[in-house]
Amino acid sequence: MKENYLYFAKDGDNDADNDAIMLPASNCLGVVSLTDTTIGVYFSSLDGDATNDSVSLTIPTSNQEVVIDEYVSLVNRNRNNTNNFTVISDLNDLPFGEGAVSSSGIPNVSSVVINTAGA
Repeated sequence: MKENYLYFAKDGDNDADNDAIMLPASNCLGVVSLTDTTIGVYFSSLDGDATNDSVSLTIPTSNQEVVIDEYVSLVNRNRNNTNNFTVISDLNDLPFGEGAVSSSGIPNVSSVVINTAGA
């Protein structure tokens, strides 16, 4: 079975460190509600560091269950005839059809913060 990769991107040019990241879904350790407006998605470090990689998603107030359900649905969806990656959040709006589900992934994410072990 092919690996599913998860794509996250901030808005803007995505030309600086931690502006965008694609991580293997198999590295996902879990998804946690951090506050009433923030979800944390944690991954095993890509560089083998003891510190995990993470992505924080800003969402509408008290919408954690909906966003986590959407995340799980995107990660587990049948990926036949896709580009072998799933857009979780791209605040730049990829052209339609790029990615497994849609141009924006989870539509109610307003901000993405990427933290990698090497950063």
